Amino acid sequence: FSERVLDITGGLGAKLYLEATGLPDKVWADIEQAIWEGKMINSTVVIVARSDKKIPVTGEVFQVRRASIVGFQGHSGHGTFPRVISSMASGMDMTPLITKKITLDKVPENIVLLRTDRTECKITCEFE
Repeated sequence: FSERVLDITGGLGAKLYLEATGLPDKVWADIEQAIWEGKMINSTVVIVARSDKKIPVTGEVFQVRRASIVGFQGHSGHGTFPRVISSMASGMDMTPLITKKITLDKVPENIVLLRTDRTECKITCEFE
């Protein structure tokens, strides 16, 4: 993740990171690495997805890079969804976020699975 972010941004890193996976314990280290290795100052990490997982924050990364962490409850405001939709409309490729592809008949069992197992955090249903 961090290598790709730095590659896309020419080594700067992103101004805004959205933790929308619901798996902060899995993705947080990559977010911090992108902030630390990038040249961007004052990045913001927005925790959008709800999770009861603890996040191991490295204070040095946020202090030196003057980054901040902000929590939002999903679509509760501050233009989060409109900004994401605008980015998608402008051509942002969201397909790399997909962790699993299923057919319509597999939807019910995967909904049940997501209640206890968050290994596959972004599932898409493909229609033939």
